[in-house]
Amino acid sequence: MEVLKFTEQLRAAGVTKVTVNYSGCGDEGRAEPPQFQDASGNPIDESCLPGDPDTQKLDELLEDFAPEGYENDGGGHGTITFDVQTGKIRVEHNWYEIVTNAADPREI
Repeated sequence: MEVLKFTEQLRAAGVTKVTVNYSGCGDEGRAEPPQFQDASGNPIDESCLPGDPDTQKLDELLEDFAPEGYENDGGGHGTITFDVQTGKIRVEHNWYEIVTNAADPREI
């Protein structure tokens, strides 16, 4: 129900897209504050949103779509995009990998 409330407030402000970037590793993860855009892709400042929406709560709701465990071990990073018009959420995620390459043995 909270998503519906946010959607109505965002539409009223002319917001068509919300993006949240997140990253994590070593058992810690965090999301950046949400970024708002209009239909032309121009940024909309949070202070221009009507009804004083709780953007931290919106941030938390969207962060819930990040893949489970993105903050564990090597972790990962990505972007969650909420299309306000269609109601679709897109998650683009990248896992961090540690790659090791053995050097040729040498004798000294």
